[in-house]
Amino acid sequence: MATKGKRDYRPALHFTPKKAWINDPNGLCKRGDTYHLFAQHYPDDTVWGPMHWLHATSKDLLHWDELGIALAPDELGQIFSGSAAVDEGNTAGFGRDALVAMYTSHGECEQQSIAAAPDGVNFVKYKGNPVIPNPGLRDFRDPKLFKNPVLGGWGCVIAAGNRVAFYHSTDLKRWERTGDFGSQENRLGTVFECPDLITLTASDGREIWALIASMIQPPEAGGNRTQYFLGEFDGHTFRQTVPMPEPMLLDAGYDNYAAVSFFGADRPVILGWGTSWVYAREEPTTDYCGCMTLARTLSLQDTPSGLRLCQRPVIPGLRNEAVIADGGSLPGEVFALEIRAEGAFSASLDNGKGESFAFGLNGEEQFFTDRSKAGEDSFNSLYATPMFQRTKAARLTNGSVEMLVVFDRSICELFADGGLYANSTLMYPAAPYEVLRLSGATATIARI
Repeated sequence: MATKGKRDYRPALHFTPKKAWINDPNGLCKRGDTYHLFAQHYPDDTVWGPMHWLHATSKDLLHWDELGIALAPDELGQIFSGSAAVDEGNTAGFGRDALVAMYTSHGECEQQSIAAAPDGVNFVKYKGNPVIPNPGLRDFRDPKLFKNPVLGGWGCVIAAGNRVAFYHSTDLKRWERTGDFGSQENRLGTVFECPDLITLTASDGREIWALIASMIQPPEAGGNRTQYFLGEFDGHTFRQTVPMPEPMLLDAGYDNYAAVSFFGADRPVILGWGTSWVYAREEPTTDYCGCMTLARTLSLQDTPSGLRLCQRPVIPGLRNEAVIADGGSLPGEVFALEIRAEGAFSASLDNGKGESFAFGLNGEEQFFTDRSKAGEDSFNSLYATPMFQRTKAARLTNGSVEMLVVFDRSICELFADGGLYANSTLMYPAAPYEVLRLSGATATIARI
């Protein structure tokens, strides 16, 4: 296995494999009081290779126990992305409360298969796979299971080229295609990936459905990003009803992709892959490569432009917070920073090597990040370009500013305006950041 770097950049709060490569989160679900996380995994190197599913469990979405490989390639192909659900009613015949995984078999073509774990851990693949054969498409993958509240039984949304396809089943084995979405609305990229469908409640009590869609884009256009649509689901297909004059990104940063939700959670919770395909294979980590974002709760908020998604990280309530001013010392490499301002402000995390990660709100009412001086950037030529070094996103509300910054060794997640703004950013400082620089704002800080 290749060792790519010397400094240990492994985050403490964000899930990473013990060793080797991971990418998309798969099979996110809650069974009893346990959260299950699976991920695309190549166990033999720190770069992408034949895909398996790696399995981990948690009680709090922060501390994970890695259980090893859950699914490995077979005669149908590699084990590409998918989802999992708890079959409480034993509709598939694998046992009450069996954990059923639905995944893409990536071989000569992409088809959908299932496997079941009556104990929630040890999976047996269904002998009748594939359960959804390929309909003649090059790109046909990433099935996401959900309960269909209109037709009853099970729903599934699958990435199908420049659109997503919806399917219905009563037993998780026999599926019927019920509709499509996206061929006209697909303005961000050419191919959908890792779709998800989530129900949320608006402030006026209306049920609103969010369709999350990861989108392939050329590296020179910013690489793959994740967007969302808001609208209605009639049991057969999704229809966008909330106008969006431009594609709405789930995350303004470049380091959050393939985010999907946890089936069976008591609230809408999502989690994504915390990097970008543009430079993921070359990151200067050691015996592992790839991490997950923090889990985030989803909600809806009214804005002058209409309803929008809000995200808040799942972290413990902050204790022993202390006021920190310009020039204040940072309490290690894992902390939460809460910033308050009445308008434009700037902040940065600095170290003794002259490296600095900057962020804030500029005079044009744009949130920004700047990692152009944050640390190592020679590992990938595109990562080092201005496009991937700086981000900007317009505010969606007015008034005072509150920003939560969660920093975890090599990844920083920022949230502002009640979660309307979210940004995930990787960086690789040669030494830990030691000092906060702050202008135009007040702040408190706490260890996590």
